[in-house]
Amino acid sequence: MSVLAGRRSPGHLGEAVVHFNRALDAMASASSTVEVARALFDGLNKIQTEWLFDQTDQRISEVRGFQSMIRDGLQSEARDAFLQGQELQSFALLQPQIMNHDTLRRHRYRPDAEIDPSLVRDAQEEHKKLVTAYRELQASGNPDIEDRVLKRATELLYVVRSNIAHGEKTLYGPDTKKRERDETVCSVVVPLQRILFDLLLERPSRRLVAYGTLAPGQANHQVVAGLSGNWETCTLRGSIEPSRDLPVFSWNPGGMELDAHLFTSSQLPNSWARIDAFEGEAYKRRLVPARTETGIAIANVYLASRNR
Repeated sequence: MSVLAGRRSPGHLGEAVVHFNRALDAMASASSTVEVARALFDGLNKIQTEWLFDQTDQRISEVRGFQSMIRDGLQSEARDAFLQGQELQSFALLQPQIMNHDTLRRHRYRPDAEIDPSLVRDAQEEHKKLVTAYRELQASGNPDIEDRVLKRATELLYVVRSNIAHGEKTLYGPDTKKRERDETVCSVVVPLQRILFDLLLERPSRRLVAYGTLAPGQANHQVVAGLSGNWETCTLRGSIEPSRDLPVFSWNPGGMELDAHLFTSSQLPNSWARIDAFEGEAYKRRLVPARTETGIAIANVYLASRNR
């Protein structure tokens, strides 16, 4: 069952969207990749919380819950896209391999000393397990290995999450080497987190909510009219105010319900750069929950940028 199945209200998914948008804002302001990854981990945790409401056993550990969500929450096409994607490959084959900082600390790791090679091997154990499973899947294509790859990938993602949560503070002073390692690791983790968001939330990258001139029958509809897809009515929560004679939407989960149009198209991912350029620097594209006749859909929408 997908995370969105049967949802009539956003619930914790609305909070997940807030964290995702915060990550995009951090990227736009050239923040560190660690800060971006931290916001995305917070968002994935909210998706997991919402998903667990439908599960029989809600007392499972965070790691097992995350593994179960990825294994059972990704539909067949989404599962294949994750396993075959460049994002997972870059994560699995990253060099040097990711070290578990808990393992380092248990063996009295000091940031000002060279790490013993045997300790490095122990600290990279989770990463080695992912590499073994991933290479076996690549070599054989055996679907029986897929669950093992998903399990190892989620285990390693939680290692990264724990690593960046610990920060750089130690009894021996700031761990600048760890900071450098975390930045390198998060440069491949962030794309993996973003594809997980997209797949778990049923491809918001393929959805656009039009509330103004991009909507059917409006002045700038030709910008998207050439794309094949489906339009349907939807509603958003928030407000629309004029700015420079153009409507600008502000999302507010407790705001008024506003009529809009939802466009779904597999051609949108390759068209965002063009549409973004058309909208210009006065707007930023972010995610919002929209209500349709069949339930909640997470989609892209254009909001006012800070400098508007």
